[in-house]
Amino acid sequence: MPARIVYIHHDCFILEAGGASLLFDYPAPSYLPEAAARAAASRIAGSDLTILVSHSHDDHFDPNILAATAGAASRRFVVSDDVADLYGAVLPPDAVVMEPDMIREIGGIVVEALESNDMGLAYRIDVAELAVYFGGDLALWDWPGNSPAANRAVGMSWRRTLARLAGRPLDVALANMDPRLPGNLSGAPELLERLRPRVFVPMHLGGHTEYIGQYADRLACPGTTLFRYARPGDSLEIEAAATA
Repeated sequence: MPARIVYIHHDCFILEAGGASLLFDYPAPSYLPEAAARAAASRIAGSDLTILVSHSHDDHFDPNILAATAGAASRRFVVSDDVADLYGAVLPPDAVVMEPDMIREIGGIVVEALESNDMGLAYRIDVAELAVYFGGDLALWDWPGNSPAANRAVGMSWRRTLARLAGRPLDVALANMDPRLPGNLSGAPELLERLRPRVFVPMHLGGHTEYIGQYADRLACPGTTLFRYARPGDSLEIEAAATA
């Protein structure tokens, strides 16, 4: 049975695989258009849902996440330690709090936490025979206004993560391709070259999905399918990896 990745908005996606649904970085209402909220609700309804939160920025986390996901048949929460520190009072008591380098099995899903160079975490996840990378705000953030030393530090931490992931099979990579950094697209082409995922899902577009087509040539990688979504609810089926 193929898996499916569903675009909601910005860095919020739903991965449906093996009868489970994974919801990534559901944002606060000010960052979530009504059409995106409806698309998420329709996919969440009746699902066996694991909610994963990379960090506490409003464009990645809704403090009212319990109400937003109430339509699920069952829920598990996996959050970064900064989310737990800031919003522990609104999380269920059994929420799994992750710190860098932790590996936990949650409902049959193996989650590995990777330290971000912005805030919180990125995740590598094994679910239903799929290996998935979700970057959160881990990216090559070498902003022109930064000092050279700051940009060197960002680049070093970024490439340490790529080295850690390189050589391990990767089916799906959800990673930032921020058009505000047109020179390097916040590291997306470099990630594709190093990790060679079967499917690449560009993120951090703030709803401006037209940039995927604009930069598609720079995101072309042999053996990798680019998810060229346009509207909330757009989806891509992911076939099982070929076996020897």
